Amino acid sequence: MAEILRIGFAGLGEAATRVLPQISRLPYIKLAAAADLRKSAREAFQEEFHGAAYDSIEEMCRSRDVDAVYVGTPHELHAQHALIALENRKHVIVEKPMALSIEDCEKMNAAAEKYGVKLLCGHTKSFNAPIRKMREIVKSGELGKLCMINTWNYNDFMVRPYPDHELAVSRGVVLNQGPHQVDIVRQIGGGMVRSVRGMAGRWDASRPGEGAHVCYLEFEDGVPATIVYSGYGFFDTSELHWWLGEGGQPRHPDTNVHARRSYNNICGPDKGRILEGAKEQLRYGGGKSGGDEITHGWEMSGYKSAGTERPGQPFFGPMIVTCERGEMRQSQNGILIYGDEKREIPLGKALAGRQAEITELYEAVIHDRPVFHDGRWGEATLEVCLAILESAKERREIFLSHQAPVVD
Repeated sequence: MAEILRIGFAGLGEAATRVLPQISRLPYIKLAAAADLRKSAREAFQEEFHGAAYDSIEEMCRSRDVDAVYVGTPHELHAQHALIALENRKHVIVEKPMALSIEDCEKMNAAAEKYGVKLLCGHTKSFNAPIRKMREIVKSGELGKLCMINTWNYNDFMVRPYPDHELAVSRGVVLNQGPHQVDIVRQIGGGMVRSVRGMAGRWDASRPGEGAHVCYLEFEDGVPATIVYSGYGFFDTSELHWWLGEGGQPRHPDTNVHARRSYNNICGPDKGRILEGAKEQLRYGGGKSGGDEITHGWEMSGYKSAGTERPGQPFFGPMIVTCERGEMRQSQNGILIYGDEKREIPLGKALAGRQAEITELYEAVIHDRPVFHDGRWGEATLEVCLAILESAKERREIFLSHQAPVVD
């Protein structure tokens, strides 16, 4: 019988509603414990997974029945809670962004090295089979030298039911969604970004944080890449990839319309209360607490449909990878190659997202295999995202110094 990795979950928020069902289906993972300040969340966890529940992350991390901790608390607490787990000699997966500063990333990496434990950064999109296959083709030289990478994503992120303070902390899309895009591009391009020139926009006065960014990256070998993101809910790039969403599930063509309508309906003095109530309904173990006036609109938008069966490959917006002898992009079922002739490489339904992420940690801990998305990789991805903000503020190219190569 395979050995079991016992996971403690730090923070039963929105991420937990998506992560817990996925990883609970893995036979080599046990959801041993969870910690959250909300009694309703702890009780729901105990009832569903029969694990221990704590109101203190420190207490959970001291448990001998926990091997690894999944840090899914708010962005500003990632470093603090990861350090607590690492100092208790627990292996750690930390949600994106790894932290909010390079200094905190350095502390986390130093702690992992000091205590001899694994630290994995949860940039789940680069685990998807199409991204891995494109990296494989680039590395093989099948299409010649890599020449450039271009990717963009337009969706409804800024009109989803996120309280204003969450968007302010994450600088809108830049530190929340930017790590996914940067992680994908770095993986395909080899990891070593030389410099960043970026702009970020705040174009809706009713929402804090940057709702869009445009970024030009140059790798050490001279390969350029562009990254574009807009989360204001007008155009939807799913229209360009068969209306398949981030997880490969169908995305309704009116998703953005419903999300914007739901958001616009709550402008006024009760906006903060309603957003908090709507967000509570999306947290694990959440109940009806003031957001029911408008949550139905977000349900109709498809916002809460991430757990459905996926008929296609996951997409995080269109991406075109250009090489000397051809170009690649994702298809519904795999990779399209545009060379002297057009062909498709079908890919099966391999582990993706959180299941692939937790499996990487399992293999590293149980079978002593390397962690590919380790703390140094996560620090490098955050450095690029912070450079977008710095470049936008100073209107100049930012040179990087904490990059890490892909470990194939």
